[in-house]
Amino acid sequence: MSDPEIEAMSAVSSAFSGLEDEARARVLRWAADKYSVPLGHALNPGNQIDYPASGADQQILDEGMGVASAQGATAYEHFADLYAAASPTAKQERVLVAAYWFQKVVGQETFRSSELNRELKHLGHYVDHIAEALSANINKKPQLVLQIRKNGAKSQARKIYKLSGEGVKVVESMITLGAQR
Repeated sequence: MSDPEIEAMSAVSSAFSGLEDEARARVLRWAADKYSVPLGHALNPGNQIDYPASGADQQILDEGMGVASAQGATAYEHFADLYAAASPTAKQERVLVAAYWFQKVVGQETFRSSELNRELKHLGHYVDHIAEALSANINKKPQLVLQIRKNGAKSQARKIYKLSGEGVKVVESMITLGAQR
């Protein structure tokens, strides 16, 4: 009896055989977005997924997953590596890159402004009034950042955010443009 999961992996392996690495990475990101699979989290070595590991099956996994881990969000070991690759110039861009770090590389579903500023501060890029930078990204059309919830009633309440799909695309295009410079 055939296993549909193994058949799907085999089909992906066959489809990728004629593509270059960059094209494979784009296809994987598209599939992850379409089927709501967070690449940074799912392919992060610390978060193992229970895949079959027999000979041919493992080869299919290695071929398909190697591209994403080498080209995708998990390619950055340190926040400084991601920041340098993206080369943000404005404070709204710096905030987006930090958010991308937590959401796509670290694998958190949400983040707080204090987490972003802590990482930015370590690199010497602290953002004064980070809530304003986040609000500017929320107010853009399409929204780049989404406010998920607010704990407390005052304006100083702790807010929880996440990047929108469009916010992820913006940071990934910054990384691509940074690599071309």
